[in-house]
Amino acid sequence: MVERRIEPSIVRRHTPFESIATFALVAALLYFGAGIIVPLVLAILLAFALTPLVTWLNRRLHLPDAVAVILAVVGALCLLLSLATLAGLQLARLAEDLPGYQQTVSTKLTGLQEQFGGELMERINGTISSLSAQVSDVTQVEAPAEGRPVPVAITNNVGPLGLLSSVLGSIVGPVATLAIVVIFLIFLLLGRADMLERFIRLVGSGDYAKTNLAMADASRRVGRYLLVQLAVNSTYGVLFGLGLWLIGVPSALLWGVLIVVFRYIPFVGALIIATVPFALAFAVDPTWNMLLLTLGLFLVLDLTTANVVEPRLYGSSTGVSPIAILISAMFWATLWGPIGLILATPMTVCLVVIGRHIPELRFLDTLLGSEPVLTPPEQLYQRLLKGDPIAATEILEEYTTEHSQADFIDEVALPALIMASEELTDRPAAFDQRRQMVESFNMMLEEFETSDVEDGPIILLIGGRTEVDEAAARLLAIQLSERGIPTRVLPPLAIKPQAIERLDLDDVGIVAMVFLGADIRSQARYVSRRLRRRSGDIKLVACAFGEPTDGETVERLHLDAIYRNHVDATKSLHRQWESDLGPVERVPLSPRLDPTKTLVQARLQKIAADFGVAVARVDLLGQVTAGNEAPSDELTRLAAHGNKPLFVTQEMNAALLAHDAFLQSNGILLYAGTPLKMPNGDRVGVLALLDYQAVTLSDADLERLERSAAELVDLMLAEQINLDLPQPVLAG
Repeated sequence: MVERRIEPSIVRRHTPFESIATFALVAALLYFGAGIIVPLVLAILLAFALTPLVTWLNRRLHLPDAVAVILAVVGALCLLLSLATLAGLQLARLAEDLPGYQQTVSTKLTGLQEQFGGELMERINGTISSLSAQVSDVTQVEAPAEGRPVPVAITNNVGPLGLLSSVLGSIVGPVATLAIVVIFLIFLLLGRADMLERFIRLVGSGDYAKTNLAMADASRRVGRYLLVQLAVNSTYGVLFGLGLWLIGVPSALLWGVLIVVFRYIPFVGALIIATVPFALAFAVDPTWNMLLLTLGLFLVLDLTTANVVEPRLYGSSTGVSPIAILISAMFWATLWGPIGLILATPMTVCLVVIGRHIPELRFLDTLLGSEPVLTPPEQLYQRLLKGDPIAATEILEEYTTEHSQADFIDEVALPALIMASEELTDRPAAFDQRRQMVESFNMMLEEFETSDVEDGPIILLIGGRTEVDEAAARLLAIQLSERGIPTRVLPPLAIKPQAIERLDLDDVGIVAMVFLGADIRSQARYVSRRLRRRSGDIKLVACAFGEPTDGETVERLHLDAIYRNHVDATKSLHRQWESDLGPVERVPLSPRLDPTKTLVQARLQKIAADFGVAVARVDLLGQVTAGNEAPSDELTRLAAHGNKPLFVTQEMNAALLAHDAFLQSNGILLYAGTPLKMPNGDRVGVLALLDYQAVTLSDADLERLERSAAELVDLMLAEQINLDLPQPVLAG
C-alpha cells in the first residue's frame, strides 16, 4: 500500500501590479462587451423581479411552468406598453395646448426685462442673435468669385421609402435590444433550475451548502431591493403627480408616471424629467406662484427621499452602504452609460454577497457592505487610540441606551483594554499611544454614575503593571461602588519595591491586583509575600483577565483567590466583603521598617515618610534598567546637573512626565529630584521623590530635600556600604 503525502498548498499573494492589471482587464471586457453583456444583465435583473410571480402562478394556479413564464413576461410587456401609450396620449394633448402658452411666456419675459433693466436682456438677445447669424453663415452658399466655376449640388427629394428607412433605422436598435432581453428573459425563467445547478457546479467547488447559501442570499437581497425601489418610486410618482394636479400643472398624470420610470436612473433621473413641469408652470401661470409651488414640491419630495428614505431603506434591504451605491453608480455609468446607472445597485449587491460568502473576496463586503466592520470593543479602542474621548463617550451613550452599564463594562470597555494591553506593550514606540488612550479612557469614565461609599473596610484595587491595568481596576471599582462597597484605586507604583512598604493598609480589608497581561506570577508572588509579612489576616486576590499560564495557582502565588473574568471578580469580591469584612472592626496597621534592609534603604524609607510621598529612591547616572523599572536616563541627568532640585508635576511640567515611560506607566504625578554630590564635586546620581498624587512641595521642602541628599551621601561614605541596586553608588 502506497502512502500518499499531501503537501501543504502554498498560497501565492498577488502583487499590486497584478491586481491593477486584472481590474483593468475586467473593466475593458465589460466596456467593449457591453452589446452582449448589457442585455444579458437586464434579463437576469428582470428574472429576479418576475421569479416570485412565476412561482406564484405555478403553486397557486397550478399552471405549467412554460405557461406561467409566458403570462408573466406578457404581463410585464403589457404594463410597459400601457405606460408608453399613456405617455404618448398625454404628450399629444400637451402638444395641442402649447401654442396657447406663447402669450404668457412673452408677457413674463417682458416683465423680467422691465424688472431687471434692459441691459441684461439685451445681452441675452445679442448672444442669441450672434449664434443665429453664425449658423446662417454656415448654411448659406458662398457667392462664387469672379472667374471661378459655380458649384453645383445634386439633391434627391426624400420619398416614402427613404422616410420609412430613416424611421426604421432610428428604432431598430432599441427594438432589437428589447427583443434580445425578452428572449434571454424567457429562457432564463424556463431554465432557472437548470441554470442554478450549472452555476453551483461551476463556482461551488464542491461546497454546495455555502454556494446555495450565497445564491439564496443574493436572490433575497436583489429581490427585496427591486421591491423597495418599486415602492419608493411609485410613492414618489403618486405624490408628485397628485401635487402637480393640485397646483394646476398640465398633464400632471404624465409627469407622475414618467418620474416613476426616470427615478430608476439614480441621482439625476428625477431632475431630468422634472424640468418639463417647471417649464410648463412658467408658461401656464401669468404669475410666479405655480412655478414656485412646483419647485417647492420637487425639492421637498426629492430631498426627503434621497437623504432620509432611500439611505435607510436601500442600506438595510441590500446590505450596501450609501457611499458604495454612489461609487458604483459612477463606475457603471462610465462603462455602460444610463443603463449602467439602472444596473449599478443590483450588481453591487451581488458583489457584496459574493464577498460575504467567499473568503478570498471578503474585501468586497468590507468596502461596499453596510454592516459595521468593527465590533463595539474595536470601535471604542480605535477612538481611544485617536485620543477622542467625545467619540468614545458617544459609543458609551449609544450602547447603554439598549444595554446596562455593567454590560458595557463587561462586553465593550474591558475587551478594549485587553486589546490595548496586547498591542501597546512597553516598547517606546507604543508608549505615547498608550498614554493618550488611557487619558481618553479616564475622561470617558467620568460619564459613569457612581456613589461614594465610606463605611466599612475598603477594597484596595491596584493596577498590576501598567496604567492600562489601572484603568481596568477603575472599571472594577465602578462596579463595586454600585453594590455599596467602598473602594480605592492605586496605580502600579504603589506595589513597586520602593513603595510597597509605605502602602497604607489601615482601613483595607482586601487587596486586589488587576492584571490584563498573560503572565502574573513574578509580580503577584512578590507583592503577596511583602504584604503577608505586614499583615497576616489581609485578603489578597488577583483579577487576571488575560490568558492563564502554567503555574498560576493560589498556592504558588500565595493568594486567597484568582478571578479570571470581570463578572466573577465583581460577584466574588462583593460576597467576600459582605461575609468577612462588613461587620468586622480591623486594627489599624502602621508601616514598619524591615530590619533586613540596609541602612541606606532604611534611610530612603524614612525620607519618604518625612515628606509624605510614596517613594524615595536613588537613581544613578548611566544606570542600566530594563523596561519601565526606573525613570529615564534623560530625566535623571536633567535632575543631577541642575543648580537646584528639579520639581515636576502634571500641572507644571506635563511634557517631562508625558515622555517618561516609568512615570507614565506607574501613574506618577510628582517627581522631585536633587543631585547626589560627592566631596570632590562629582554628581553620581539623584535622590528622587515620587508619588501618584500631585503633592505640593514648598521652597523650604526642596531645601530640606537637598540636605537629605547630602546626609545620604555622608551615610554611604561613612559606612562604606552599597545600595541594593543593579549598580552600586560606591565601590566597597
